[in-house]
Amino acid sequence: DRVVWTPTNASGDEGVLESIEPRRNLLYRQDEWRTKSFAANLDRLLVLVATLWLAGALLGGGALLHFWQQRTTVHPQRLESSRVLVTRGVYRISRNPMYLGLLCWTLALACYLGGMAVWLGPLLLWGWLTRFQILAEEQALRRQFGDAYDDYCRQVRRWC
Repeated sequence: DRVVWTPTNASGDEGVLESIEPRRNLLYRQDEWRTKSFAANLDRLLVLVATLWLAGALLGGGALLHFWQQRTTVHPQRLESSRVLVTRGVYRISRNPMYLGLLCWTLALACYLGGMAVWLGPLLLWGWLTRFQILAEEQALRRQFGDAYDDYCRQVRRWC
């Protein structure tokens, strides 16, 4: 919230509160608890947060399930022990559904917290995962599975 105030002394460290301006975050939430607009905005916000959280859970859980069914490792630092290139289920949507699920969860948190600064978190996570995790994993998988992995990369996008 933004507060408008007028200083009352020469040093400017004391003043009189004149007004409180309305909140201007991305998903506007009104502070008056008993208004219809607050309830409508809160409902939309909670639906969006719940949808992102559920999408993250389905993507990550679906990915783990397929790895478990194929009896291959999910550990990102032990790719050499991967037995099978998993390409079905959620892996038809994204080559990195576990990371996409994590990104959905950080987006849900950003929506819930509101404001512009919180969007830096998902953006930094996306960049860090791509640069320092995914690119290294792709190189290791390309060495491990060769042309099969290249074909998969041509068919399915990195994120979605």
